[in-house]
Amino acid sequence: MATFKRIDHAVIATEDLADAAAKWERNLGLRVEGGISRPPGSGFEVARLPVGDAFLELVQPVEDKGRFAEQFRERGEGFFSISIEVDDLDGAVAHLRGKGARVTDPEAGIWPDSRVARVSQSSAHGVSIQLIERR
Repeated sequence: MATFKRIDHAVIATEDLADAAAKWERNLGLRVEGGISRPPGSGFEVARLPVGDAFLELVQPVEDKGRFAEQFRERGEGFFSISIEVDDLDGAVAHLRGKGARVTDPEAGIWPDSRVARVSQSSAHGVSIQLIERR
């Protein structure tokens, strides 16, 4: 069975990435690591704030299409999703499906050497969960 290793990151959606990053630093002392980036094909810009061995990702849509933009229009700013690192993505997907959870097929992630699958919010009490395997 696949092992759920740790919380990898949590995503906070924002309309103004620079303002959000400044507030998180000023109010909570969390600093952006590596600047603001735009992962190819993602449709958003992201700032990563390290918290222990995990990250908070502040994310702002920069395109009107795509999964993130659609969900941002529906839900607005605030908590968006949580990502859990697994040691075997295929095994984790099979395990969760065997328990009746709705999970997408694994696909390449936006970060180098990563693969992801998404657990349906209907299977996770309304929470958007991403499973991530880092190679």
